[in-house]
Amino acid sequence: MEPTYKWHPVTDFYKEQQAAQPIDAEAEIQQKLHEVREAAKKTGWAEKKAPIGIRVFTWYLFCRVGIFALLLAILAVLPQSSTSAWLVGNLKHQLPGAAARERAAKQREEFKKQAEAQGYTLPDYIVDEEKSPEQLAQEQREFVMVYLFLMTVLTSVVGFMWWNRSWKVRWAAMFYAGAFVAKAAVGLFAGWASGVGNRLTPSESSALVIALGVNGFIFCYLAFWPEVGKWFDNE
Repeated sequence: MEPTYKWHPVTDFYKEQQAAQPIDAEAEIQQKLHEVREAAKKTGWAEKKAPIGIRVFTWYLFCRVGIFALLLAILAVLPQSSTSAWLVGNLKHQLPGAAARERAAKQREEFKKQAEAQGYTLPDYIVDEEKSPEQLAQEQREFVMVYLFLMTVLTSVVGFMWWNRSWKVRWAAMFYAGAFVAKAAVGLFAGWASGVGNRLTPSESSALVIALGVNGFIFCYLAFWPEVGKWFDNE
C-alpha cells in the first residue's frame, strides 16, 4: 500500500543552499590558504633579517673568504710574478710559528759564526744545509699557500655556521672574547699588584685597550642583546 502523504518543500531554498555550500566551502578554504601563505611570507622575511651585528660579521667573514681565495689563486697561477713575491714576503711573517722559526734561524746563524770564529764546525743536525734563494722562495710560497687554503676552508665553515644560526658558533665566540678579556685583565692586575707594571710600549698599550674594548663589546653583544638571543633561539 502506498503512502497517502508525501512531503515536498514549498520552495527550492534548501536545494539552493545545499548547492551553494560546496562553492562557499571551497572559497573559504582558498581564503584561509591565502592568509596562511601571506603570514608565512611575513614571518619568514622577519626571521631572515638577522640583527645588524650578526649580518655585518657574517659578511665580513665571507669577504675574508673571497680575499683568501683570490690571494691563493694569484700564488697558484702566477708563482714567479712580482705580485706573488710581494705577497709571500708580507704573509710569511703571519704564519703560525713564524716568529719561532725566525728566532731559531738567527740562533743557528749566530752559533755558526761563533763556531767558525773559534775554528769549530757544527754538526749537520744543528746547522741546516744551505738552501738556494730559489728553494727558500719556493718553500715559503708553499707554506703561504697551505696557510691561505686552510684559512679559506676554516673561515667558510665559520661563516656558514653564523649564516645558519648555529648556537655552537655563538658560544664559541663568546668564550673566545670573554677568555681574552679575562686573561688580559688578570695579566694587567698581576703586573699592577706586583709593582712591576705591564712593561708595554704606548703603542702596545693602545692596541691592548682597543682589543679589550672590541672583545668586551662582542661578548656583551652576543650574551645580552635581546635580538641576538631571539635569532639563535629560532634555530
